[in-house]
Amino acid sequence: MTADQPPIIPRRLLRRSEVQDRVGLGKSTLYSRISAGSFPKPVTLGSSVRWVESEVEAWISERVSERDHALGNGGTSGGTGAEEGTPPLAA
Repeated sequence: MTADQPPIIPRRLLRRSEVQDRVGLGKSTLYSRISAGSFPKPVTLGSSVRWVESEVEAWISERVSERDHALGNGGTSGGTGAEEGTPPLAA
């Protein structure tokens, strides 16, 4: 490595099944979102594809941030998660 080259950062690549398990999307929905530009594009490796783990994790974090912003509470529910005035579920 020369002084002009940036350091190599190790990256983990995920299979489609691993991505689906993490985000809870079906195959068709996953590819629809990729086509729409609303999900990270995969990396082609020969005849297969993989997703960069950090990009998938960033996508998940963005969804959580959007939810928290919409709730206006910065991610804390301040309680059990039950709606106000609704009694908690029995154990």
